[in-house]
Amino acid sequence: ESWQPVNNGSATSEDLFWKLDALQMFILDLHWPEPEFAHHLEQRLKLMASDMIEACIKRTRTAFELKVQKTNKSTDLRIPSSVCTMFNVLVDAKKQTAKLCILNGGQEFANQWQQ
Repeated sequence: ESWQPVNNGSATSEDLFWKLDALQMFILDLHWPEPEFAHHLEQRLKLMASDMIEACIKRTRTAFELKVQKTNKSTDLRIPSSVCTMFNVLVDAKKQTAKLCILNGGQEFANQWQQ
């Protein structure tokens, strides 16, 4: 990951969130005739989105912590743009979790934000 800022995060995170949203919209637009099967598909997609966002968060957090540890600690603290991008990815992931991981009934698959 290059950690160059793109929109609300990095190129990889933007691509991930866009693809997860596009997949969920595609399945929703199919209007499955069997409500039980449609609900099952929605649950599986929300669970998959939750797993993928959680993996993105873990990788970003690890990179963030390593970068902060390597940062020169002096009285003149300069924060690299890559650290800001990583922070933006984490904030955007929280926003996308609310959109991509919560079922219509309010059931949430991503509990890492409840901590």
